[in-house]
Amino acid sequence: MKKILLVIFPLLLTGTLVYAQTVYEFSFTYENNNIRNDYKAFFIDNNDGTGKMRLKFFATGDTILADFDVKEEFVENNGLCKNGDRIYYRLQNPKFIESKNPGINLPGYICFKKELVSGFYEPAGIADNPADCKSDLLKFNSISSINQEAMTKEFVKTYFKEYEPFYRSLFITNNKKALTTSEQNTKLYLLFIANVTDLEIGIADRKSMNEAINLFRKVKEFLGISAFIFDTVTGVNFNKQTVLNKINTFLTPGPNDIVVFYYAGHGFRMPKDGKPGPYIDLRDVVLDRFKRYQDNSLSTEDILVMIRKKGARLNLIIGECCNDTITKTNPMVKEPPLAGKKGGFGMNWSTKNCRDLFLNATPTTILAAAASPYQLAISNSEFGGYFSTFFRNALEINLGYAKTNVNWEAIFEQSKQQTETKASRTWCNDEKTVKCNRQRPFTNIIYGRF
Repeated sequence: MKKILLVIFPLLLTGTLVYAQTVYEFSFTYENNNIRNDYKAFFIDNNDGTGKMRLKFFATGDTILADFDVKEEFVENNGLCKNGDRIYYRLQNPKFIESKNPGINLPGYICFKKELVSGFYEPAGIADNPADCKSDLLKFNSISSINQEAMTKEFVKTYFKEYEPFYRSLFITNNKKALTTSEQNTKLYLLFIANVTDLEIGIADRKSMNEAINLFRKVKEFLGISAFIFDTVTGVNFNKQTVLNKINTFLTPGPNDIVVFYYAGHGFRMPKDGKPGPYIDLRDVVLDRFKRYQDNSLSTEDILVMIRKKGARLNLIIGECCNDTITKTNPMVKEPPLAGKKGGFGMNWSTKNCRDLFLNATPTTILAAAASPYQLAISNSEFGGYFSTFFRNALEINLGYAKTNVNWEAIFEQSKQQTETKASRTWCNDEKTVKCNRQRPFTNIIYGRF
């Protein structure tokens, strides 16, 4: 059944309490080589293993602003540090704003610690070396979760100059620009195919489906385009012929519209045809268990061709599935891809970023699969597929006003990096004796109409 959304309602993402970005303000006193300073910090956690920190302190007779890239660091020689009760973020690539390097040693790591009762990770303190997971931390003097209302001009100017991109995107260039008539008439089509009845991965596939519907609904509402039209193929309708019928009759975009074809289920590859994109397995685990997989599947590469011929402005073909031989299947793991953080908020989106991605004048078609050839795709019952989780996270981060010059290449590269990093450090059995195999998503981006 076709669902059409033409009315505005609250932009709420249901499900887990994890935000694309979480913002904190810390204060602490740090001493190194007998030099003692008081510090204040503005910390953006992207919840994907990366972030930014702006440090403010007084040294050499001047107020210093230092900007750091933040990256989650794993301690390979200490198993207790992996997936445990602490997360360490390394502060790297310092840049000094309107000042010279003061020549003093600055903190090396920010540590988040898991609360025993809630299970959330909360800021805990400063560390110089995370090798010892049980070492004492230099605790923060104060910790504040920064909500949207607190992001006033006065507060932001504590850490950022008015000419800097973060400040300008927040207060100057983020003003809503009226859509043209053709942009206002844009429709966003979403066709989601999910193997929700599968006994192994069905719960994760349903989660991926619900999160995608919420995300693209939010895109429609934020942009102010005319309609979000979505449909799903699940349960007794989960078969090859239904999918082909939906592609042919449901997806009817105009030249300025957006099409998203999204699959979550089992996938495989046919080595002899040389196609890097996976095939989607459209057999029901009970009803079709004796049917030939060769006759009841579709190539994502062929789906790309079918959808691209329809001539939409933007086509996204996403496969949350394995890309290995038919005898192998998706690992379901207990460990979530993202560590839950309490007190966060979804940072406001930038109108310009959203338009640059979804209303770009250059026609774009993207095939994105959760795994490259001969790799499996990891799933989790709470978040859905790992790749889908990191894709949603990367998209929301790049839609936020903290980002500039956004593009699909960067979004999918971030999705790939985070999926691969997390998958390589995830246990694939309850005993935590077997690590999951490598998973690096595959993408193909094509510009121009068919």
